Amino acid sequence: MSDRRPDCVYGILVKDDRVFVRWFDDQPGLPGGVFRPLAEDRKVELRAHLWDQLGIEARAIWAQGAFAYRNPGESVERFSGFYSVWDWEPEVPAGSGRWLTSDEVGASTLPASLRILLLSVLATLAMKTT
Repeated sequence: MSDRRPDCVYGILVKDDRVFVRWFDDQPGLPGGVFRPLAEDRKVELRAHLWDQLGIEARAIWAQGAFAYRNPGESVERFSGFYSVWDWEPEVPAGSGRWLTSDEVGASTLPASLRILLLSVLATLAMKTT
């Protein structure tokens, strides 16, 4: 196992058995972005991206994993860290993206590695609440 510093950090917002995706030129992706070279804390950096992109203040963030990923709008694949976000305020603005169920994630055009991660997050939520 490695604690390699990611090049990017992305948030998986989870609510009511659904995950949130943003749309970039008709392609689904996650909120987040570059983990700046001088930044020291991944969760703080992700909080800043979520505030800038969605106007939300994340309060509960949990590390989920990392792998090579290219978010839509990016020109290259980068080593990226993924974090589930369970609590935030205010609500995510309408029109800033779409909430997907596990069936919709499975049928989406998201990369296979990201679909697997999102389905795993949703399955963990279901196990936790039953």
